[in-house]
Amino acid sequence: MFAGTITTRTSLDQMLQDFYMVRVSAVDGGGHAGYALVRVYVAAEAAAMPTFLMTEYKANVYASVQPGTSVVKVSCCRLMVIIYE
Repeated sequence: MFAGTITTRTSLDQMLQDFYMVRVSAVDGGGHAGYALVRVYVAAEAAAMPTFLMTEYKANVYASVQPGTSVVKVSCCRLMVIIYE
């Protein structure tokens, strides 16, 4: 099995173009080729849901910790939504 990556060359603006059609191909060592058409949808920024960088965060906290004390730092980012058909 082989895999590839489709990447962007420029920033995407959903208001200008809401999807792209990308033709991809694969060729084996014997010269046989296969093709697929990938439709990439661009989601509006408001539709990009925050995603946490880890699925679980843990912290050990003493019972005597003062209110307002920082106990753990969590991080998240926004991911572009891509739907493959």
